Amino acid sequence: MKKEQTEKRRVQLLAVVFLLTVTLLGGGWYFTLHFDHTAPSKTAVIVKTQEALHDTSDGQLRLKMNSAVQIYEDTMQDLNFVNLNEERQLRCKMKVDNIYIYDSGLIKAGDMVQADVIDTSPLKKGQNTVTAEIYNYDMQEEMIGQTNVTIDLYLND
Repeated sequence: MKKEQTEKRRVQLLAVVFLLTVTLLGGGWYFTLHFDHTAPSKTAVIVKTQEALHDTSDGQLRLKMNSAVQIYEDTMQDLNFVNLNEERQLRCKMKVDNIYIYDSGLIKAGDMVQADVIDTSPLKKGQNTVTAEIYNYDMQEEMIGQTNVTIDLYLND
């Protein structure tokens, strides 16, 4: 009798573990399919640039970004990250001490991110030198390449 109860409990426990595993895997799969990692930042101030766009057939990437950016109230005030490439999308991710603090998402040709919110928790007051990783994508959102630049962020809070 006790052996049957023990076996019944074991089967019930395995069923619960199986259902939890299936639920977690399903949630992860749903998140992966429905979360757009490359969508433009929802907090970015994006405007069209008046500058001419460049043909990218020569393989050169053209962009502009301020090398010294002021931060007030967790917002980069004058980032001015501009995609000057025809038929290309750019993405800027910033990190300090291997901690990512900003992700622009994909920026379309001719668009400029004037200002955007940034995670200031790892920054110190005053000057902070960070690495800006610039990713180059084609129009089908396939990554073509990446380059890094160093900029200074000035936390004024």
